[in-house]
Amino acid sequence: MKKLMSILALSFMISNPGQSSRIITSLDIARWYLDSDLVLICTVNRIDTIYINHYDSLSADKIQVRFDEVKERYHISIDSLIKGDLIKREPVDTIVSPNFLIKYSKTQEIGKEFLEFDSKGDSVFQLEIQLSDDNAYFDFSYFRLNIEKKHLVILTKTISGYVIDYQSECNESILKLIAEIKTKDESYFPDLPDKD
Repeated sequence: MKKLMSILALSFMISNPGQSSRIITSLDIARWYLDSDLVLICTVNRIDTIYINHYDSLSADKIQVRFDEVKERYHISIDSLIKGDLIKREPVDTIVSPNFLIKYSKTQEIGKEFLEFDSKGDSVFQLEIQLSDDNAYFDFSYFRLNIEKKHLVILTKTISGYVIDYQSECNESILKLIAEIKTKDESYFPDLPDKD
């Protein structure tokens, strides 16, 4: 289920690079918590940024969007364990974020003026390019960690190690939410209406 949600979110962001990320609800956090292998309060140190893919798309209306798909690796220092059992598992040393997108630019060709023919007889044009209003660097990610703060991090075990399902700055409200989810378990979710 989590993999399907990640794929759908990534597909949405790739097809709509100008849109902001959706809001994560308490139900999302509850599902990630209940499906997770480990939930930690920890501090982190980013040790690597891995570039997965570079996208350079040009639409029919000549709007060009450039962005990269990346993931990050973190070294963690565990303060306390909320869920899971580290004694029976290998030590957790490095975690990685799911792939996410960083948009670098969005431009549009708004004019093209013929200048001359070059030495090979090809046309030479002067292009007028307009930067869009949202051209600034934009990070489509729920998962980047601020190394100066303590985090509550929800992790899933994969073949290649632990992956972040969710992270948040560790504060009273997130700890209260996690305690409520832990107490209610699956009953945390509202009953779905019966189908006729």
